[in-house]
Amino acid sequence: MARKTKKTNEPLQRSITKNGKRYYVGISKDKNGYYAHTHRARSKSYPSKKDIPVSVLKFIESTG
Repeated sequence: MARKTKKTNEPLQRSITKNGKRYYVGISKDKNGYYAHTHRARSKSYPSKKDIPVSVLKFIESTG
């Protein structure tokens, strides 16, 4: 049986919590770092998940 590989378009996480509030956005990783996304929008990449600003999470969440 072949080894299962992770789909590249599948998020690492389906939500992220910052300052006690949960944001329902996908978190994925590319060669430049981590980014937040929905089916309509995507943020730029940041070095770590902690570096994604709350303002970006709010905007991306509002698109989905």
